[in-house]
Amino acid sequence: MRVCVTGSTGFVGRGVVRYLLNAGYDVNAITRKQAENNIDGKLRYFSGQVLSADDLVRTMAGCDALVHLVGARRKDLQRTGLTYDDVDVKSVDVAVGVMKRLEMRRIVLLSAGAIGKSVYVRSKAKAERVVQDSKLDWTILRPAFIVGPGQQWPVIMGPILKVMSLIPGRFGEVAKLSQNVTRDELAKAIVHSLERPESIGKIFNVPELLEIVR
Repeated sequence: MRVCVTGSTGFVGRGVVRYLLNAGYDVNAITRKQAENNIDGKLRYFSGQVLSADDLVRTMAGCDALVHLVGARRKDLQRTGLTYDDVDVKSVDVAVGVMKRLEMRRIVLLSAGAIGKSVYVRSKAKAERVVQDSKLDWTILRPAFIVGPGQQWPVIMGPILKVMSLIPGRFGEVAKLSQNVTRDELAKAIVHSLERPESIGKIFNVPELLEIVR
């Protein structure tokens, strides 16, 4: 299977691409940097923008599934004047359109924990609705804090969140949804989703996500 990965050069994306390759998948990845179209037989980088349908068509052609990891960073939004809707929601909308154009069916969307009502959380909810309304074969993952190299500060909160998750009611439920997930666990959950048809049409919050990888 050849999988297209968007958001491949970010913190999460680099780990996911490596995990997919180690699991035996071929990968097409899109990057804003100048890239050779063919690095080797298993990993191919394409230069382009995730908001460009034409660039995505070139990148996704010949792929069996899409792993959509695009997530706008606050500092980039401040620099460009764009919003989460302009990037996170629009990129999903463009990708879904390209998938239908190429007659692709399978998409795994990296969303975010449904915690609170921030602009970021509301934007991710909109992106989820685009996928859910697409009639494609979708799976949605909702991590909160993702731990990996250079992302260690959530480790401090990990034990505290586990204790808080035992508290009955809404407070404990929010703590469960906020527990840490490592980058490797997230990558493993993506591969799990691609390999199991029963994950189609499912949303994996943190407790379910951790259950399937541990």
